[in-house]
Amino acid sequence: MSNKRNLRYNQLTDKQILNPHTFIADFCRYEIDIEAFRTQIHDLIRSACSTIQHGKSEEYFYNYRCLLKLLEAGHIFFCKGTKFSLHCASSNASPCAKDLTRYYNVLISTHFKSLSQEEIKNTHCFFKDFFSFLSLNEWRLMLSRIVEYAYRQTTIDEVIEDGSAMVIVKEYLEKLIEVIYLIDITQTVLYISNTTTVN
Repeated sequence: MSNKRNLRYNQLTDKQILNPHTFIADFCRYEIDIEAFRTQIHDLIRSACSTIQHGKSEEYFYNYRCLLKLLEAGHIFFCKGTKFSLHCASSNASPCAKDLTRYYNVLISTHFKSLSQEEIKNTHCFFKDFFSFLSLNEWRLMLSRIVEYAYRQTTIDEVIEDGSAMVIVKEYLEKLIEVIYLIDITQTVLYISNTTTVN
């Protein structure tokens, strides 16, 4: 592995860099569910923007490290131009396709509330927008500031030029969490459909 690659992605292992699905599968299935993680990140951001610590402050740094890993995995998909979709073609009217469409609709309405329909159908649209807003290194800096100010009495809004930017950052981070879980679900469905045979 080159030094450049190690410097660019320093949170993921070499195996995870080559195949970020390995990290995503472990994280989404064994670490924490989407709603609990969303709540913990919301608490982290609220703590950075106020003088009160919300949620469990002992989990802030762990959640920050998780966000860095999600960020790096997302950047790998962005650089590769990889597209994932939680969408079934309506022209396919088989019973399995109808069940899958119903399943997707439930997932979208319960867990993927922040993503637009376009982002749900093509995750690359989200990553393109996400990394246009801030570069990989700018996102890293923003996340380190968030975790730093979550522990301080001074709020992050007091030190960044435009305090309202935190609203946009929060929305982007919510979407990042949703996209990573969406990618995991698409890969699970793909695996099941490739290993299931109809007799």
